[in-house]
Amino acid sequence: MSSPWTLRDALRPGLLAVRRFYRVFLFFQAIAIGLYFSYYHIPSVQASVDIFANWKASGGIFLSALLTALAGTLLPESVRTVVGPDRTWSPDRLRKLGWNFLFFGFNGLLVDLFYLLQSFLFGVGAKWQVVLPKIAFDFFCFIPFVALPMSVSYFLWLELGWGPLRILRSWNWPLYRDRVLPLLFPDYMYWGPILLFLYGLPMNLQIPYFLLAFSGWSLAFVFIGSHGLPAKE
Repeated sequence: MSSPWTLRDALRPGLLAVRRFYRVFLFFQAIAIGLYFSYYHIPSVQASVDIFANWKASGGIFLSALLTALAGTLLPESVRTVVGPDRTWSPDRLRKLGWNFLFFGFNGLLVDLFYLLQSFLFGVGAKWQVVLPKIAFDFFCFIPFVALPMSVSYFLWLELGWGPLRILRSWNWPLYRDRVLPLLFPDYMYWGPILLFLYGLPMNLQIPYFLLAFSGWSLAFVFIGSHGLPAKE
């Protein structure tokens, strides 16, 4: 008989990820905070951020997908190589990097469309009437019922082989409990303060700030999401 499920078991992958990648977290959080203060106090930084935001807007949602893929793979993996814990580039790591690049690109496309939906539903600006509904919609609808189940399905595809019916049959409460909940708790802990801050920023500053924050999260996301299922036979 299997041992009974406990909340400690659900939290364990997230705690392991934080312990393993905390230096990467701190690196990107420090850059994001520095970017915020530099934007308001250094005119050249503000001008550069505005140029980047206008260039991103001219490329549409497909440029968003490319930038998110880069932010979720190449940028954090490069930082991981410099500050640890893994400084080797094995063929297996490169293969996983390629699949993650495609996945994070699709994720960037989805997030961009989600932000457009939020702007349509709740408007734009730093008012509490705008920020709080966006955070609530993000936390209690998009993350637990769209973003994370889609992400876990991606990991199932890597682990079990591509078979839509097989993946659909795998979905039940034990799978959600064992694979989504470990992502949900650290997701809220990491993104909670960031989203509260992010949704109140000027639109031009939101874009690079999100990409930096996403880079810090992506390593832990892959680590937690791929934790727990046996490899495919």
